[in-house]
Amino acid sequence: MLRDWPGAKEALEGLIAIGAKILTISLRADVRFASGYVAMGEGNADSARLCFEDACDLYERCGAPFETGRARIQLARALAALGRVDAALEELRRGKTLLSSLNAGLEVVRAEKLITGLCDQRPEAAPANKNALTKREIEVLKLVAEGLTNDSIAKRLYVSDHTIHRHLANILNKLEVSTRAAAVARAVAAAAAGLPSGQPPADIARRGGQSCGDA
Repeated sequence: MLRDWPGAKEALEGLIAIGAKILTISLRADVRFASGYVAMGEGNADSARLCFEDACDLYERCGAPFETGRARIQLARALAALGRVDAALEELRRGKTLLSSLNAGLEVVRAEKLITGLCDQRPEAAPANKNALTKREIEVLKLVAEGLTNDSIAKRLYVSDHTIHRHLANILNKLEVSTRAAAVARAVAAAAAGLPSGQPPADIARRGGQSCGDA
């Protein structure tokens, strides 16, 4: 187990600096993967989850199945740390399937051990509100309210266009609307009424009158 987290963070900062200059998809994926690893080491599982989600999307985009499989395993660890056992198991199974197709025996064994451990500790409590937006989805919705296009949002958040499309699809589904403009309007209405946990924050309401970018 890595114990020199300050050293790891310093190495990550160097990788980020290189990535900012080169901007290849594979290097962006490496940066997000390493960022997630450091975030987990610092005990920030939610930040790690966001990083590993981006890493999975970027590795898939550049055609790196082994790296995608490993990123899904790490994403599962972050989800498990957040208590999202079912989601973690889904990512583990997806990662295991991918790694099995590559005959990556050691990684498959690790995934199987994690699956067994999580199955044994699956909580009995009722699941969280499935319609609550995640922190990243709220962040994306804020940028939509500012009038940014998908491409601009992707560049702002240092992720792929595909990742933004996925987040927007989740937002529209959770808010039960069909357009970006409607999602912002729903957020404005919710802010005016007082928001439940996990829903768009009130500062979206101050931006709701702006253009909503892509349709």
